[in-house]
Amino acid sequence: MKNTEKWIAIAFLAFILVIPAVTVVQNLMPQSEEQLTQQEQAILENNGTSAGQNRTEESETQTADATQPAQEAGFIKLQNKINRFTDSLFGRSQLISFNTGLTSLLTGGTYIESTQVLMGKNNMLFYKTELDGHPPIWDYMGIDHFSNEQLEEIAANLVATKAHLESKGIAFYVMCMPNKEMVYEENMPDTIARVSEVSRGRQLADYMAEHTDVTFVYPKDALIEKKKDAQLYYLTDTHCNQKGSFVAMQELFREAYGTYSKLEDVQFGADVTDYVGDLAYIAGLADKFNIDTVYSFEKESADKEQYRDEVLLFVGDSFGGFLSVVCKGYYKEVHWEHPDKFEYSMYEEYKPDVVIFERAERYCHQFNEPVLINAY
Repeated sequence: MKNTEKWIAIAFLAFILVIPAVTVVQNLMPQSEEQLTQQEQAILENNGTSAGQNRTEESETQTADATQPAQEAGFIKLQNKINRFTDSLFGRSQLISFNTGLTSLLTGGTYIESTQVLMGKNNMLFYKTELDGHPPIWDYMGIDHFSNEQLEEIAANLVATKAHLESKGIAFYVMCMPNKEMVYEENMPDTIARVSEVSRGRQLADYMAEHTDVTFVYPKDALIEKKKDAQLYYLTDTHCNQKGSFVAMQELFREAYGTYSKLEDVQFGADVTDYVGDLAYIAGLADKFNIDTVYSFEKESADKEQYRDEVLLFVGDSFGGFLSVVCKGYYKEVHWEHPDKFEYSMYEEYKPDVVIFERAERYCHQFNEPVLINAY
């Protein structure tokens, strides 16, 4: 019996030591961009989720070096190195998949063990990370609202941006895309308690409407109204699909131009019927959750009465990629730039007539950054 316990202990120690050792050796060798350990990151980059991420990390490091004590800046650098090491652990994807599958099996498919992904009802996955923007689950719970000072700061920046762009002859509109949790509340687990149904996106939209003349679109109500007719967000992804993007853009058109088209009046192709979204990859469920359909907006079906003979510069995060595709059916020319990659010279490069500034709800605190006036 003692020998059995000893061999179990040796096997366990070997297991937990071999993985880091192999990772070190692997990291010392020339790496291919198509390695399995980088699969999740590649998926996130391909659908736009982590666009501008490297630049953001670099800017955060530079800011820390410039404004923080040397000891704290050194700690941040060390933390970043540790994070990069754990992200590249040998066999990481397989271990995540095994753990997720095991917990799902043991709970009858009602729970998965993941620090970033929450299993909802009707096969819908939700993003619960606390490391990427403001945690979406906090907005669903209705906790950690904006203070009055924060709302004033965001409003002041957007008002100043509007004035600046209008002085250049450019129209300015703002969009805040709702977190998936706020649109598909019925699919959230019953175990997640709610303090308030008011999220930060709703809070900010109401404040902007009351205190400014900036066109600020938070299309939650429109998306909730239309979800009974079509799937508007992916089951396995953080993003809305192009049907959801169409509904959101029509709310902007309603607010900005006084025109509107219904979802059933336009056409969509179904390009892929076994799509695997970013959340399924992160949770290690790619082989079990290839259940989404990718719709593509057919811009030729757009109402010609809504056409704008204008150049649009769409400055937005990963949601902006989908939204800007829909915009191509309505503007003469469309350019999409991630806020982290925007440069002031783009005004001269693109010569836009219209600028739409978009942030997903989990990033709406970043509306206080003067991105469009003083590009970093």
